[in-house]
Amino acid sequence: MNRRGFFKSAALGAYSWYALPKSGTKHLVFVVMGGVRKSEYLDNARLAPNIRQLAREGFVFEEDHCEHVASHDGAFNELLTGRRFEANSSNYPSIRGYIGESIQLDSLSKIGDVLEHYRPRILICRERTHDIGHESFESYLDAVKATDVAIGRIFAFVKNHPAFARNTAIVIRPEFGRDDEVTADGHLHHSYGFYSSHRVASIFWGPDFRQGIDRKTVISALDMAPTLAGLFGVSAVHAQGDVISALFA
Repeated sequence: MNRRGFFKSAALGAYSWYALPKSGTKHLVFVVMGGVRKSEYLDNARLAPNIRQLAREGFVFEEDHCEHVASHDGAFNELLTGRRFEANSSNYPSIRGYIGESIQLDSLSKIGDVLEHYRPRILICRERTHDIGHESFESYLDAVKATDVAIGRIFAFVKNHPAFARNTAIVIRPEFGRDDEVTADGHLHHSYGFYSSHRVASIFWGPDFRQGIDRKTVISALDMAPTLAGLFGVSAVHAQGDVISALFA
């Protein structure tokens, strides 16, 4: 690490500890959706009523920037490491490494059972069903609905569980969005140059987050790792993003 990087890391470390001296978050459920537009999962109450309710009770940044929109693995890596996706970026620690006691899943349906039995500090679920949009826009909409139902169950489970209701955060963020336009063949891809591919909405619900919505501030995928690590009083020292200070109560 160079001298400039060292001092940035030191500053972030100090800020993370200062920002949340009395953090109430003991568990984090981080749902990463694989390519979905905010016009469907945030703005459409018919398609996603449960996510809309979670957003109303939490805090939303409507302008979350995604730089890499072609590679699912690259975008996922950026969210977890807080670093721009490059050839060696996977060598840096992810939020799982920073926080510890973590589990990663590929099915939303397992989250309740895993929380109940293992009680990890961080549980990451990578939901990929939305990529059916490459084949059919209608199937993509069905995936949005199904994901919303599953997230609704998770939300209800956490809110009604005596061990999790007051100390668990839920964060929802796509890897990136999808194109502004559906193709003539009824496909919905994720390409460079479209607003809806590069800008998504991130949703934060939990004991340490403010309530409300920010429609103007532009945050970045690189900010997610340092922000989530900061919930647990940990500095993501290798991240290139910043702690989103405006998020915290």
